[in-house]
Amino acid sequence: MEDFAQMEKEYVMRSWSCQADVKVNMIEKADGIYFWDQSGKKYLDFSSQLMSTSCGHNVKEINEGIIEQLNKFAYIGPGLGSDARAKFGKMIADIAGPNFKKSFFSSSGTEANEAAVKAAKWFTGKYKLISRYQSYHGATGIAMMLTGDPRRYPNEPGYPGILHGPDCYCYRCPFKMEYPSCDIMCARYIGDMIRYEAKETVAAIIAEPIVGSNGIIPPVKEYFPMLREICDEYNVVLIADEVMTGFGRTGKWFASEHYKFQPDIITSAKNLSATYVPLGGTTYSKKISDYFEDHWFVEGHTYAGHPLACAAGVATINYMKKNKLVENAAKMEKVMEKRLNEIKANHKSVGDVRGKGLFWGIELIKNTKTKEQAGRREEKFMRGHVPIPAKITGECMKNGVFFLQMVSTLLFAPPLSINEQQINNALDVVDKALEISDKEVVK
Repeated sequence: MEDFAQMEKEYVMRSWSCQADVKVNMIEKADGIYFWDQSGKKYLDFSSQLMSTSCGHNVKEINEGIIEQLNKFAYIGPGLGSDARAKFGKMIADIAGPNFKKSFFSSSGTEANEAAVKAAKWFTGKYKLISRYQSYHGATGIAMMLTGDPRRYPNEPGYPGILHGPDCYCYRCPFKMEYPSCDIMCARYIGDMIRYEAKETVAAIIAEPIVGSNGIIPPVKEYFPMLREICDEYNVVLIADEVMTGFGRTGKWFASEHYKFQPDIITSAKNLSATYVPLGGTTYSKKISDYFEDHWFVEGHTYAGHPLACAAGVATINYMKKNKLVENAAKMEKVMEKRLNEIKANHKSVGDVRGKGLFWGIELIKNTKTKEQAGRREEKFMRGHVPIPAKITGECMKNGVFFLQMVSTLLFAPPLSINEQQINNALDVVDKALEISDKEVVK
């Protein structure tokens, strides 16, 4: 029998890793919210892989939608039309609402963000872009430079005109202020950045409505309406990166709905097709869509609007609507919030709990007075060092619960079909594992 684990280690380049350190756990099958490795061990998928298998694994209706398209044709170029692409475009416009019109379909969230910022540059005639330090926007050229987290560092200096600003991160306010007396300084500072950089040069602000892999950080309610006002004042395009938060993850179709603001562009991927087929989407407001009626849209890929991917998207949305998965995410929010706050009360290493819908994080600390983080940004590329949060994920994996961690935060984003008992089963394992991080707390 061939050793596929060794074959993958030898011939496949792994993301974000020193290749010699890679250990391959071969997966044999997946179904619903679970997957099994080659040894037969069962895991509860408590982060939907990369916050993306939103409908769960091996959903018959999605599989059948893909097969139906495959039996017609797998691929036709973006210069020709396909039923799947047409249907999917209208579906997204209907979900996004009357302010939105056309979408450009690509293969990933990275590409979706690149298509967003390029369109913002063309639309405004300006070139500077503002992102935030607690952000991840993708791994290709511009998207990587927009990213604020340490994955950006090895790729610098990158592209000119990309700036980073502060986040709405109340637990670690960059201004050492308290909400609401802070007067939302984090948003006002972005306005100052635009003025100091010259408003004639700033094309767009891109932001995750809820910060994703850098800590699951929801903003205060005033933050995005203020950013919207700032963008309107200075003719700046506001891009909502909903690659993680979009399509039901937070209990609404888009997380921006929670904060009562209208972005000019929405980017999506992951949950867009439940990652059954690679798919990204960049959805433009009517004013931007209308601009390109008589201006060149200078963007394209071989895989743009791939019919198989669009068919997966159509099947995914139909399945979500039929099974009320967005509503279930909203319902399960109370279960997650209650249980996670109980865990926080029982563990001194849990500094903060935050999230919405089925998108939650718990930030680990090792000093209750100073709130010193249990993991640091600079540890990302420290070979051979296992930070405390990674020890927790490793212990949970041993006990059949899979999820991700980043810097000092454990990231929980299970499939939207999960129920209360399954949530509690997973969090029982987390609760026990946190005894490890509690031992590292010094005060």
